Amino acid sequence: MNIKNSMGHIYYRFMDEKAYIDNIFSFIQSGIENNQQILIIENMRNLPKVQAFIDSSFKENKNSSIRLVNNYEYYLSKGDFSTQNIVSHFAKDLSYLNDCKSTIRTWAHVEWSSSKPTEELVKEFECVADDFVKDSKILSVCAYPSARLNSNLNLALEEFHQYVMTDSTLSLSSIYRNL
Repeated sequence: MNIKNSMGHIYYRFMDEKAYIDNIFSFIQSGIENNQQILIIENMRNLPKVQAFIDSSFKENKNSSIRLVNNYEYYLSKGDFSTQNIVSHFAKDLSYLNDCKSTIRTWAHVEWSSSKPTEELVKEFECVADDFVKDSKILSVCAYPSARLNSNLNLALEEFHQYVMTDSTLSLSSIYRNL
């Protein structure tokens, strides 16, 4: 799916791993075509696939527009959903990209340890993230595996993202808190 937006906060609830990888590749391709800086926060299992796609698809001068980061540092190194840790890492990684005058797009594969985060913890984190994305005027995708979500977490995520994406659709969230 080609995301043409230049700003916004997108909740991506994915089900199919192949569609997920295809969508991240499309996201990177679209960012390069629009001369954007790209931050990809991904797990160790998918980082080699993303790196191989980048290496085979773009000239070296375009590769410098893309920053790949292990999502463990964001979501698990200080405990599940440590909002302060996540925002600190996000701001630091964005600072590497802010040297240019081009816009920024980010993709974050959000994961947690075996215990599921509470709805309140997710709301706290996504509220801060949503404000940060709006203030920074960036495009940011937060990708969550649907198999790990319950209905309360799903609703909380829709509440704090302007857009909702699935493996094949993108639409406005009908319950976004800032409508």
